[in-house]
Amino acid sequence: MPSITIRKPGLLTTIQDLGRVGLGRFGVPPSGAMDPLAFRVSNRLLGNDDGLPALEITTVGPEIEFHQETCFALAGANLTPMLGDRRIDVWQAFVARKGEALRFGARRQGSRCYLAVPGGFRIDRILGSASTDLDSGFGGVDGKPLRAGLALEMGEQSGEYSGRVRVDFFRQYSNPFELRFVREQQLLFEETSMAGFKSGRYRVSEHSNRMGYRLQGPSIAASVAADLISEAILPGTIQIPFSGEPILLMADRQSVGGYPRIGYVIRADLPKAAQLWIGHLVRFREVTLDQAYFLAKEQEAM
Repeated sequence: MPSITIRKPGLLTTIQDLGRVGLGRFGVPPSGAMDPLAFRVSNRLLGNDDGLPALEITTVGPEIEFHQETCFALAGANLTPMLGDRRIDVWQAFVARKGEALRFGARRQGSRCYLAVPGGFRIDRILGSASTDLDSGFGGVDGKPLRAGLALEMGEQSGEYSGRVRVDFFRQYSNPFELRFVREQQLLFEETSMAGFKSGRYRVSEHSNRMGYRLQGPSIAASVAADLISEAILPGTIQIPFSGEPILLMADRQSVGGYPRIGYVIRADLPKAAQLWIGHLVRFREVTLDQAYFLAKEQEAM
């Protein structure tokens, strides 16, 4: 008997884990959860290992039926979840009764919510990961978003779960429309261009997806040609293409790129970036590499 059935798929619901680490040299994108922090928390609320496969729910949530009494946890965006006829909160673990349905309503905060179950979802691993790579078409369930009528099995239930997240944790998502970055060390941009980038406000355009966000706003001019020898792409890379409007690369980013890079969103702010949605306005604030290390360690300690 399947553990759950997807009655309605929502806008974009996929299986994700922490991605395909270390395969960039073979041209394989990392994929994985857009917001790895919320993803890990959803698993920890159930006592799971951090990387067990879970559902990534984007903006418009699915409708899910539970076929047995099931512990589950939600973390990330508040998409107005309803369990049966009662409203529930994110960043908590719950118990669904046999035959009960989980539904989602309006997007109230953020854009990506994670649903974890005990033992994770039983999904075949491709190149060491269960993550769905939508562009390449593999991983997850046939490399595609989940569809209506799909049944998913989960691992063994322990009968124990951890409850809810500490209130002070939420400062990790404070000031969501400001992203901190460290600048690229190569001298690819004049100080006037860098100043314009830091003072500008950018809108997440409709031409954005899990690969990256195209940002509409002040145009940035590079001091070199906008087509360089391709180099490895790091998480949070901010590229400046020919148009001068930045691209912030995300989970399904390519493994290499040749556009000039003005900087990199720091690891501690990638979860906030993952919760942005089309139309959101965002600004960038420069920090030092030492500050970036400190903030990453602080977040990991939290």
